Amino acid sequence: TVLAKFFDNSCPIPLHLHQMEEHARKVGRLPKPESYYFPPQLNVIEGKFPYTFFGLEPGTTREDIKRCLEKWNMGDNGILYFSRAYRLKPGTGWLVPAGVLHAPGTLVTYEVQKASDVAAIYQSMLEDKPVSWDLLVKDVPKERQHDLDYIVDMIDWKENLDPEFKKNHYIEPIPSEDPEESNKAGYGEKWIIYGSEEFSAKELTVLPGRQVKIFDEAAYGLIVIQGHGKIGNFKVEAPTMIKYGEIPSDELFVSVEAAKGGVEIINESSSENLVILKHFGPGNPDAPKISKRT
Repeated sequence: TVLAKFFDNSCPIPLHLHQMEEHARKVGRLPKPESYYFPPQLNVIEGKFPYTFFGLEPGTTREDIKRCLEKWNMGDNGILYFSRAYRLKPGTGWLVPAGVLHAPGTLVTYEVQKASDVAAIYQSMLEDKPVSWDLLVKDVPKERQHDLDYIVDMIDWKENLDPEFKKNHYIEPIPSEDPEESNKAGYGEKWIIYGSEEFSAKELTVLPGRQVKIFDEAAYGLIVIQGHGKIGNFKVEAPTMIKYGEIPSDELFVSVEAAKGGVEIINESSSENLVILKHFGPGNPDAPKISKRT
């Protein structure tokens, strides 16, 4: 199954990973590959740290990381010195396989992931505040919670040390069909997450005052992030403010039958685009099959 969510943090998240299948299964969990997209509409303000640390510098060793873990209760364990921060660019994204260390920055992020919450934090301090050892080992078998070799082996070393990490994990959107033709029809659509077997996602933009019919080969969830209009029989709009307890009209699920039959969408604004994010689970036959790794 697939889960899509937004996160909007006032400070970076500490360096962590989501366990690979071998280690997740040992605590009765599923692995958690994930992906990020930074919608331009939600990132006019980028926050105080619009950078994310990904992976480890080539040449980093298991002993380097073990020494960081040994210093857990001595203040900053220095693990970020072995990683690399990348400037985040609105309108782009990243693939984050299970086992890859990452410390997300402060851009508003549309995250599409496998539905699991397994995790291990490897950074001992964040903004002068200590991180509990329990957050490193919460999804580690009890008998292994002080076994540094086991904890270090939860890292996918090949993936983290990839000397072309950005080339193989950074995502630039690609059109899902001919942009000129779709623009004439009143819309534009692009793949914003691709290259994973577990999930994919699109961004659909319907131009002001236009009515379109959109076809897909797989079921999907959607969320409206700009504008207002109708999707099928449902009124939708991107809220500017949500009060506690209120349920906005911005999310829908489209069954595979409805997707294949075509979904009618109307942008009821005369001046503003209607922008919709669509997330798919595994097995979408339309999703780009060629991974950036090849």
